Amino acid sequence: MDKDQLIGIRDRVLAGMEQEGYAGADPFDGLESRVFQASGLGRFRLARLIWLQLIKRGPRALRSIAMIPSSVNPKTLALLQGAGEGVVLGDFTAELSAMQNADGGWGYPFEWQARAFHAKRGQSNAIVTSFVVDGLIRGGMPVDQDVLTGAADFIKDYLWRDGYFAYLGHDDCEIHNASLWAAFALSRVRAGNDKTAKAVHRVLDAQQFDGSWAYGTRRHHHFVDGFHTGYILDLLGRLRISGMDGLESAIERGWSFYRSNCFDDDGIPRNFAGKDGYLDAHAVAQSMASLCRFGDVAGAIKIANWAASHLFDAKRDVFYAGIGRLGPDRQNYMRWTQSWMVWALSIVIEKTAMIDAFDPEKPLSFSHPDPDRTAKEDALRAVSEDTLRNLYAITRKQASMMRAAGDLEALYGLTRGMKTIQRIGGERGIVLAARSALSAT
Repeated sequence: MDKDQLIGIRDRVLAGMEQEGYAGADPFDGLESRVFQASGLGRFRLARLIWLQLIKRGPRALRSIAMIPSSVNPKTLALLQGAGEGVVLGDFTAELSAMQNADGGWGYPFEWQARAFHAKRGQSNAIVTSFVVDGLIRGGMPVDQDVLTGAADFIKDYLWRDGYFAYLGHDDCEIHNASLWAAFALSRVRAGNDKTAKAVHRVLDAQQFDGSWAYGTRRHHHFVDGFHTGYILDLLGRLRISGMDGLESAIERGWSFYRSNCFDDDGIPRNFAGKDGYLDAHAVAQSMASLCRFGDVAGAIKIANWAASHLFDAKRDVFYAGIGRLGPDRQNYMRWTQSWMVWALSIVIEKTAMIDAFDPEKPLSFSHPDPDRTAKEDALRAVSEDTLRNLYAITRKQASMMRAAGDLEALYGLTRGMKTIQRIGGERGIVLAARSALSAT
């Protein structure tokens, strides 16, 4: 399947989302059922847990019978505005700003019950707040705006515990990816704050001997899954690019575990590390983005093509929620599935276009100024480590030839290419040694 076909699928799903006003169902919105609310069972924790699972796992028709209204999730809009270093597909700044709670955060537009905690409808939490902050900044909002400074205050004042950020303000539950997301979001608004550094180091300390991270610290959070591992690796990669030191070993070990355990032998992602079975579209989406971030665009393209063939419902122009041994899960979730798949496909499409910007088998040279510099640099961030190293070797060899020939104009362009490859490699933790003989600028 070529890039244009992927664009067509992405655009069809996105058009359907827009037609619905970005409102839809969610796997965890069952407590909004008018039937359940009228029953009075919402007073009981166990009843809330059972009802949520019944709605999530039951047939699609059950949602209509239970009278669960559609809702607009701020995380949906944040993803479409480029949160998670995605592609900006729309400007939802006004809508997201209007959704901000009085405490400065954002939450899910439904009440929900987890094993660890109970959250009220709209209650601010670490994940939604962090994604919205990321999306607003990606969309161009200056970090000194009241919306963002209010969000930063919520994170540092309501979520901070002794060394980590909690998921909710009223609970001490420690979930590693949520704490890291909050730490990263705070750093985007309040660069250099001490809480971010402490939370990051706590996540590093939580890395297990095999390179993995458990979901959290409570007994029932000791599982390892693919998409939350992808969250952590992506955030550590972004923190490294921002200038934070001491992350290389954790990223390298985590990446090795992720590639070895969170994908099957065919390169298709898994929900849970080392386990095949039901595959959630959310995990598929995150895997595409993580592979792109760390240079395996070919692997991401393969997954995108697999998703287009196995998860896309061409009759409804939606992605299935997942696929299991008995076939596809035909639930249509706006935030959990459609927004994530549109987000991921957009990243793959963009990275594919970036790679097309230059030929990695030819020496890299920059004129001064070079109108294609931005596209070429983005392409360097997208290629694999082997390709980057090979490009550096090719460029260095050509630079040596130009130096010997006395062609200084060509040498300067190639030297700019070498230094750019080194810089981009450094951002990705790849060390490329330069030779002093080619130190011309």
